[in-house]
Amino acid sequence: MHAYTQPTLQGSRHSAPLIPSMASQSERDGGKSAPLEAVVALGWVRVVTEGTAIHRAGDTFRSVFFVKSGAAKRVLIQEDGREQILGFPMPGDIVAMEAISAGTHSTTVVALDICAVVEIPYEALESLAAERPDVARFMYQRMSAALREEHSWLAALGLLNADERLATFLLDLSQRFSARGFSAQRFMLRMTRAEIGSFLGLTLETVSRVFSRFQKLGLLNVTRREIELLDMAALHQLAHARPTH
Repeated sequence: MHAYTQPTLQGSRHSAPLIPSMASQSERDGGKSAPLEAVVALGWVRVVTEGTAIHRAGDTFRSVFFVKSGAAKRVLIQEDGREQILGFPMPGDIVAMEAISAGTHSTTVVALDICAVVEIPYEALESLAAERPDVARFMYQRMSAALREEHSWLAALGLLNADERLATFLLDLSQRFSARGFSAQRFMLRMTRAEIGSFLGLTLETVSRVFSRFQKLGLLNVTRREIELLDMAALHQLAHARPTH
């Protein structure tokens, strides 16, 4: 197992590890994270450097991956080489579950900065789920939540304009950071604006233009990749058209 020190949110008012400890998460969830602890205990830690794939499309499926720290992007690579970003896994997420049925990975997950992931052999996970119904329920819930989120985004991208899409994206990140015990209003964007555009179906120029407009309107402040959301109410109004989960 690799030694690893969790990086912190730089420039924040309070530096904190990118994922709370298992114990603190368990306390917040009233013990509900016990299945997660059992699942993660099956694997081993890999440190993945920026730009390196955690897994690649076409690889034989053998493991799922728990993101312990850092950030990543999940990419579908078209036949002509173009990339379509499908999501941005964060600490606490489990990736590669969509490959269970096919036996091969259909997407590539790439580290956006240095990441620590726990590689969990699927055979061991299957055996544990057979022994522990709570672990099986936990994995079903995770897969269901991922499908629900994906469907919600697909619907949103078909309904929302550029301003609404970016507002929704920022609020989604805010909610995800908050759920992990971090600031809901101030956080780092590990992805580039071009990558945000790929995910939201917008050009780089459009993303940059909307960010500039939001800053001029006082909705947010951008310092390099650090974002501070200044007017949450206005952002929620912009994002109101997103279908509910």
